[in-house]
Amino acid sequence: MQDTLQNDVIDLENLSAMAKVFGSLFYFPLTGDNNQALLTALADESQACGEPVHETAFTQWAQVVAEDGTDTLNQDFFLLFEGGEAMYAPPWGSVYLDKEEVIFGETTVAYRQFLRQNGVELDTGMREPEDQFGLMLFAVSQFIEEKHALSAIKALLSEHLFTWCYRYLELVEKHAQTNSYQQLALLATEWCLAVQELLDIQPLAKKLYR
Repeated sequence: MQDTLQNDVIDLENLSAMAKVFGSLFYFPLTGDNNQALLTALADESQACGEPVHETAFTQWAQVVAEDGTDTLNQDFFLLFEGGEAMYAPPWGSVYLDKEEVIFGETTVAYRQFLRQNGVELDTGMREPEDQFGLMLFAVSQFIEEKHALSAIKALLSEHLFTWCYRYLELVEKHAQTNSYQQLALLATEWCLAVQELLDIQPLAKKLYR
C-alpha cells in the first residue's frame, strides 16, 4: 500500500505484537492458559515482541501477577469485566459512546461496518460485540499483519478505539482490587499514548456517557 510506513516497519511490527499482548491480557483472564504462558515468557524476559521501553515494566508487572492469588485475580476479572449486580469497567465501546450505555449499540454497528469495508472479520465462536477492548487490539494486529493501508489502521484507532478506551482503562485502574489489573491498566494507557505519538494521530472527540 502506498500509504503504509516504509521506514518504520519494525515499529509497526512491534505495534502489532504489543496489540496482541494487550489484547490477550484484557480479553482472557490472567489465570487462563494462554496468558499464563505469556506471563511465564515475560517473567523469564524471553519474549522479544515488546518495545524496549516496556520490557522492564512488563517483567516487573509479571512478578506482581505472580504475587496475586488465582482466586483473587479471577474475582477481579469477574467484577471488572463480567459483573454481578454491577460491572465496574465494561470493556465494550458502545457502553461509553451510546447514550443508552448498551452493548451492540450504534457505535458497535458502525465499527462492524468499518471492519467489513476493510475485509476483516473477527470470529470468536461466540455472539459478542466486536468493540470489546481486547478484540479491538487483536483487530489492530490483524490490520497490520494483513498489510492494510496505514490510513485504515489510523482510522481504527482514532475513530473507534481511542475515542473511549482511556476512560475504560481509567475505570479499570480505579476499581481493580488487585495490583495486577491496576498496573496493567496503567501500562496499557502508556502504550496507547505512545501509539498516538508514533502514528501522529489524535482521537476524535466524542461524548462519553460513563
